[in-house]
Amino acid sequence: MSQFEDKHLDFVLKHYQEGKFDTRKAISRFNEAHGIRPKPRRNVLVMMSGFAAAAAAAVLLGVFIFRNIEDSRWTEYETLAYAGSFTLPDGSEVALSPNSTLRYREDGKRMVKMSGKVFFDVARDETRPFEVRTDGAFVRVLGTEFQVNDGSQDGTETVRVYVSDGKVLFAKNGRSEGIVLTKDMGACLEKGGDMPVADAGQDINSIAWNRGSFIFDDTPLKEVLDCLSEYYKVSFAATDLDKRLSGEFYNDDLDLIISLIESALDVTIIKK
Repeated sequence: MSQFEDKHLDFVLKHYQEGKFDTRKAISRFNEAHGIRPKPRRNVLVMMSGFAAAAAAAVLLGVFIFRNIEDSRWTEYETLAYAGSFTLPDGSEVALSPNSTLRYREDGKRMVKMSGKVFFDVARDETRPFEVRTDGAFVRVLGTEFQVNDGSQDGTETVRVYVSDGKVLFAKNGRSEGIVLTKDMGACLEKGGDMPVADAGQDINSIAWNRGSFIFDDTPLKEVLDCLSEYYKVSFAATDLDKRLSGEFYNDDLDLIISLIESALDVTIIKK
């Protein structure tokens, strides 16, 4: 490990307290103390204000492909290798993970169609529910924050919904009955299924790609590594898997995350 990395870890670990390992604040203080300007944690927000602006943004940023669809009521955006965010005409904000698409209506109706994984922060409107449709399911809300993953990116075709704030109705297309999800709840609808079921396996880290960090709260090391393994598509082996970790970790540097965990918990983690 370099002298700079040693200094970085020493600074962070000075801010460690039993049951609370706040790497966000510690790293921020370290960067300020050493005049370091951290790189952006989120992709630039693309404000779409007409075809010319949208097309130019897509070319310059390599984030969105903009399409006018034959049915003029719909506009489509597609992300390529990077995530991207923009604001819908009603003020709702959406973030598309890489290789996702979103269509929205231009006629004032609050309806979107999507594929891939998309996070929504819906502007509240009591008179006009907001509806998200995938090939197999729909989610209806008045105003809240939630993620929809239609399973197309991992080939499962299982639609998963996670709510970070508020309340949503999640149901199969063509059915009025479904499951109501509130803050920190998740559910999934298997291909061919008739009713979504609660999914305790989804938690706040299912939206780490959009938030820019992982959050752990007295979490066993095994669960921490399982989360990191799923996100980064690598495997880990470690000592003392029963040790527990609390804290928040930026998701843009896996090696730094591992170094911080090893130092905080006095364990050895091997990336396979």
